[in-house]
Amino acid sequence: MKREDYDAKMEALIGDQSTYSSLARDPTNGFQTKNNEFAKRLADLKLINRATELKLKTYKATAPCIYGTPKAHKVGLPLRPVVPCMTSPSYELSKYIGRILQASINSKYNVKDSFEFCDFINNVVLPPDHILVSFDVVSLFTCIPRDLVLRNIIYNWDAIKKNTNINLDMFLEIVNFCMSCSYFRFKNKFYQQTYGTAMGNPVSSPIADFVMESLLDNVTRTLDFQIPILRKYVDDLLLALPREHVEQVREKFNQYHPKIQFTVEIESDYRLPYLDLILIRQPDQSIKTEWYRKAIASGRFLNFRSAHNTRLKINTALNFIKRVKIFSTNISPDAALKLIHENLKLNDYPTALINRLVQKANETDTTSQNTQDTPTQHYRSILNIDGLTANIVRSLKTDYPQVRIGTTQQHTIRSLLPVVKDPIQPIDRSNVVYNIPCAGASDRNETCSKVYVGQTSYKLRTRMSKHKCDVTKLNRIIASGSTASDPAIRELRQSAVVEHCFNQGHMFDFDKATVLDSSNKHRRHLEVLEMCYIQSTPNTVNIQNDTDGRAISYGGVFHTLSRTAHKHSSAPVSGYEEETQTTITNCESSG
Repeated sequence: MKREDYDAKMEALIGDQSTYSSLARDPTNGFQTKNNEFAKRLADLKLINRATELKLKTYKATAPCIYGTPKAHKVGLPLRPVVPCMTSPSYELSKYIGRILQASINSKYNVKDSFEFCDFINNVVLPPDHILVSFDVVSLFTCIPRDLVLRNIIYNWDAIKKNTNINLDMFLEIVNFCMSCSYFRFKNKFYQQTYGTAMGNPVSSPIADFVMESLLDNVTRTLDFQIPILRKYVDDLLLALPREHVEQVREKFNQYHPKIQFTVEIESDYRLPYLDLILIRQPDQSIKTEWYRKAIASGRFLNFRSAHNTRLKINTALNFIKRVKIFSTNISPDAALKLIHENLKLNDYPTALINRLVQKANETDTTSQNTQDTPTQHYRSILNIDGLTANIVRSLKTDYPQVRIGTTQQHTIRSLLPVVKDPIQPIDRSNVVYNIPCAGASDRNETCSKVYVGQTSYKLRTRMSKHKCDVTKLNRIIASGSTASDPAIRELRQSAVVEHCFNQGHMFDFDKATVLDSSNKHRRHLEVLEMCYIQSTPNTVNIQNDTDGRAISYGGVFHTLSRTAHKHSSAPVSGYEEETQTTITNCESSG
């Protein structure tokens, strides 16, 4: 859709005052403080250990940015609001509470996946005069009443307390905080979700599961007949009902709470889609299935001509073959084989390869595996480079059989699409490598071309405040008449920024600090990136030991970067930075 259409739909969505309210300012700091207080209370009460406390605390939270994903199968392309909460102050605490709730759910209705459901439904015979229907909740996450959530937790506390040492009152307090921490930013304005929970909050899914479990138990108890089949996948329900009772059951579901309303779909021509299967009711009331995709589906998946790793394309095809063969119990093997060929050929898979993969899928693995002797698997990923990565993977598989290697692509579909989320301002980014230009000495009308390169796992704003504080403290001590031998000055001069200011009498322009690179992986990645940028920056004020951890194998790369810097010394800065960034990113990914 066009950007203006998207913006209009988002404005209309968050303009729903029954669900969202606007905020005068960013509430992140307040939520962050409260989150850290909860973590400290849990640790002080010996309910969590020190490591867990540190994990639950955060000092670099930023407001999540909402975006909408279009429901392409519905008329008018309505948007589904998603709030990715990874940067939210309560993200880790929500995950912690969510795991406790998830472990406490022992559902008799839940469907694990399509394979489990297919195995179940193909062994079902419906009672006479029963048909298949599916119920779907309208916007479940944003419609869950918070008081209903708390009541359900109290009702199910006997099951929950087996998975936690937290008492009921404190647990309810934390759950209520995690739900109330549903806020976001859109076009630099801040909004609070006043009803329900956000899709993207780790606690939302188990909370929704608890509410749905309670709803199903309550509704089934009020009916004067038994429902022979009732299965649930998140908010999608499959039921077998007498045709004359379908509307009665829907009304019962809709009466549970005025905010939780259901739509119903009845089988047509004995067929009903559910998950990625079509359920076909047979004349004898048994159920058969076929592989299903929505009418809007393009039939496209990972193309055989794409630049991805061959093993990934092979596994994609094998998984597709497996799904079609297992789900297709209502058609002949030849019809299923024809369907497999049609779809794989659409994605440029060669006929000979398709035949080999079908044969491989048909083979039964009779090799018995002793799970007790299977070592723990470790998973790692490396950049896919044609002609190199496959050889590396084969070598590592021989020497390290317990390590499973995946591959990533440097160029992804995401890089081709416009960004719809509000960008995080550079000053609020964390886990970054940055540089600060020196402004020289204005009182002496003296300029300076030096820069300082550093890295921080905290917000850049926080790191700049620390640099400013150090320089201000230095100036204050010097103004008091202290000399270079003063212990306080010696301690401050361990920073390259302070050392340059002390020796030259200059001042860095902290407001012009720029982000050079970032990494949300291991802290060591940031350190390596920092060393790369220090080594490739000819006018840095960094001291020698800032690169002491550099591996000697990077020497050739640094030599190339130095030549690149010299070659582009008269070129625009952006061009040099782009080429240097690409070289360093490739170096980090490959190294």
